[in-house]
Amino acid sequence: MDNKGLILVVDDDPDIVATSRIILESNGYEVQTAANGKDAVSLLSRIKPDLVLLDVMMTSDTEGFDLAFKLKEDPEFKDLPIIMLTSFLDKVRAEGPGPFEFILGETWPVEWLFEKPLDTKKLLARIEAILKAKKET
Repeated sequence: MDNKGLILVVDDDPDIVATSRIILESNGYEVQTAANGKDAVSLLSRIKPDLVLLDVMMTSDTEGFDLAFKLKEDPEFKDLPIIMLTSFLDKVRAEGPGPFEFILGETWPVEWLFEKPLDTKKLLARIEAILKAKKET
């Protein structure tokens, strides 16, 4: 199977990491993993992923957000697509138009947000769409 791209999975839950690896690798993606933001930053000094799957809460409640903001502020990583994973999506749903109360890519430093447990088909479709759009720019 052709390599569709390199995805960095950043999550402190080993079950999520293992499941994500199986899903992504079986669909043609290369996968690297990190258990927290610090490990991710260290890994990013050595690899250049096409996309990051990033948990919101790891060693702190905001570690995922902190890392996402840090990456988007860094000229080297500002265009790196980030999909954030969370167990508390119900808390951020909007009552008005749009899928979330915050604007993805503007007030949130991510391209998309997915709720755990992951819907595999939707996640893979979103990854493919984001990477396709990235190649076209």
